[in-house]
Amino acid sequence: MVLFGFSNMISDIFEVVNEQGKKVTRIIVNMPEETRERTKSFGIRLEELNEQPLITTLDDFAPVEGEEYFVVPTTPKKNALIEFLKNTYQLQFSQLIHSTAHISPYARIGQGVFVGAKSVIGPGAVLMDYVFVGSGVTIGHDTVIHKYVRLNPGSNIAGHVEIFESVSIGMGANVIEELAIGREAVVAAGAVVTKDVQEKNMVAGVPAVVKKIMTSDSGDY
Repeated sequence: MVLFGFSNMISDIFEVVNEQGKKVTRIIVNMPEETRERTKSFGIRLEELNEQPLITTLDDFAPVEGEEYFVVPTTPKKNALIEFLKNTYQLQFSQLIHSTAHISPYARIGQGVFVGAKSVIGPGAVLMDYVFVGSGVTIGHDTVIHKYVRLNPGSNIAGHVEIFESVSIGMGANVIEELAIGREAVVAAGAVVTKDVQEKNMVAGVPAVVKKIMTSDSGDY
């Protein structure tokens, strides 16, 4: 398995890869790592995982027959990297689904999707390509999740919801049934969404209300 990019969820990704009896052989770095005061660096995480993949830059990447690929960043902004890899190398991307997740046989899951431990995806649900589902997430029946959406751990999405491209749903947030969340919107951690959210709106609170309008360079993802 070849991974592209950085993420503070790298431990979760390695866990699922190893569960599937596979091995990460290469990590392809596309930009400098951004470290934060209270998080471990990428190098320290790899040491603690006792993993030693080859780490190279995107400039040095060339596909090898038989490899599988996965894009590591979890935020909606990973779309630029994915589109570059698809257009330049015509890559297809694997699904990574934790063994404890429950996915209905009547759900549909696209390529490049990650589903974390103990998440539940109901019948009729559709997860389009490159969706990230953290641990302990529930997605109700007949809900549609568009490309590049991030559902953070513990969030709950009811049935017949539609979440459009590049939305981020915060930890422990709840979206009630039959709502729409517009493109590039952000739902804050712990929010309870009781009405539609327009594109690029950031909502927070119980019930959720608009706090700001997102911009393409806001960095709030």
